[in-house]
Amino acid sequence: MNRRMSRHITKTRGVGRGLVLLTGATLLLAGCASASTSIPAVGQPSISINAPLTAVSCTTSGACVSVGASGRANAPTAVAQVRNLKGVWSALQVPSAPVAVFNAGSCGVTRCLFGGAQGSRELLWSIDANTGSVQVLTGPAGGLVIDDLSCVNDHDCAVVDEATNRIPRLSFTTNAGVTWSAPRTLTWTAGKVTTLACVLGRECYLAATSSRHHVILRQTLNAGVTWRGVTTPASWTSLRALSCTTACVALITTTKGSAVAAPSPAPKAQGWNETTIPFVAAGLACSSTTTCVAVGEDAAHAPAVARWQVHAVQQVALTYVPTPLTAVACQKVVCVAIGVSTVVALQP
Repeated sequence: MNRRMSRHITKTRGVGRGLVLLTGATLLLAGCASASTSIPAVGQPSISINAPLTAVSCTTSGACVSVGASGRANAPTAVAQVRNLKGVWSALQVPSAPVAVFNAGSCGVTRCLFGGAQGSRELLWSIDANTGSVQVLTGPAGGLVIDDLSCVNDHDCAVVDEATNRIPRLSFTTNAGVTWSAPRTLTWTAGKVTTLACVLGRECYLAATSSRHHVILRQTLNAGVTWRGVTTPASWTSLRALSCTTACVALITTTKGSAVAAPSPAPKAQGWNETTIPFVAAGLACSSTTTCVAVGEDAAHAPAVARWQVHAVQQVALTYVPTPLTAVACQKVVCVAIGVSTVVALQP
């Protein structure tokens, strides 16, 4: 299968606010480290602490954008910031978004889409990571909330949203979200989509969790007209994130906890190899098929980050990160993780 890397992020809902005054800290890139040595990474406070950061994504050209919303009706209602190629964060001028939440985002080469809900309708922003311009768009017709997004370039993206019946739907755009295809209802998902990852304009993977906590993973090659099932172990109770090229790397949950799962290499290419993560993971992003970063919290509810490389996990030593990390995004040379009031950048 010839597929490009999906710059997927996981969505985060209902994130509480944790406003902590931090001293200044700069990006500390990881050097060469053995598997027994922790990678150091330093957190920075978000530019605005008035709205919790809940979604982040990185462009293939090297910038990363993070957004959040306060959920309140009074200003400030939303925040967005961009990290340039030199590692410097800048605040973006954003429109008012009262009673809003951002659930997900995805970037192409320079443009990103971020989506969620605002009151009783969908919220969809388009952000140019180079110019910083923010445009308010309209999601698929009849949608109440955007659950997930996946872009393969600046123009071609897919969205999973929900209408009044709360059944997930899948739609596509070929013009950067200006217009969307007629939504296709995803009745087979049992009502709970956990992640969407597209690798070509009409080729996507979609995971869901059944009411019995069984993972459903399917692939479409024709924009959701037909689907084929992808076999997953019965021990998986959820699949929270996917990154797919020639193969898919997944962030999963089993009865034993969080793990990174990758297909078994040939000639065994019928199953998955699982590598346990020593904390509860909330998000996963990959810079390649062999290198990913997982974020979350440990048993004491402290923030946690680990780098996965070819079935081995290396812990990241965090400084100035006061709350659990909820989402992460990667491009080739940097990964960015976010908490409610913190950003952390590290070399994958």
